[in-house]
Amino acid sequence: MISSDKLTALGTFAKPHGIKGEIAAALDMETAEILLAPGHLFVELDGLMVPFTILGVRPKSSETVLLTLKGIADEKQAGALTGKDIMLETELVPEDADAAEGFYLDDLIGFAVVADGTEVGTIEDYDDSTVNVLFKVKTADGREILIPADDNLIEDIDTDNKIIEMSLPEGLLELD
Repeated sequence: MISSDKLTALGTFAKPHGIKGEIAAALDMETAEILLAPGHLFVELDGLMVPFTILGVRPKSSETVLLTLKGIADEKQAGALTGKDIMLETELVPEDADAAEGFYLDDLIGFAVVADGTEVGTIEDYDDSTVNVLFKVKTADGREILIPADDNLIEDIDTDNKIIEMSLPEGLLELD
């Protein structure tokens, strides 16, 4: 039996997803990868820390993953976990787990795109329906242009001033 003082909360269960026991969890994928390493997590049920084996993890959004746990086979069982903290042994959580760097597409909405020292426009949305994710950028003259959200094109992200500096292929901005 493990006591709660040896555990760290990494997220919270949201609501069941579907009818086969899958449950949404408020975790980003990097945190989910920490959970996957030992293959189990703990949840406090009736005052006891109960271990669950993780059978599957898949992303739902930038801040939510869908978890499949051994012993949770239907919507009712998953619903019993709603609002509960997701715990892991503190010794298994990397010290820099909270300091993970990286951005999700949602985080970049509202950022100005600057290419070759000239402001192109503001990211209003993105299209991730294909393998090639695109920023939807609104220009000063009201046009919407699509710019590949490719790491190789991003030179710098200034979070304080909400600016993304990009190196864009010649002629990209002239495409309709």
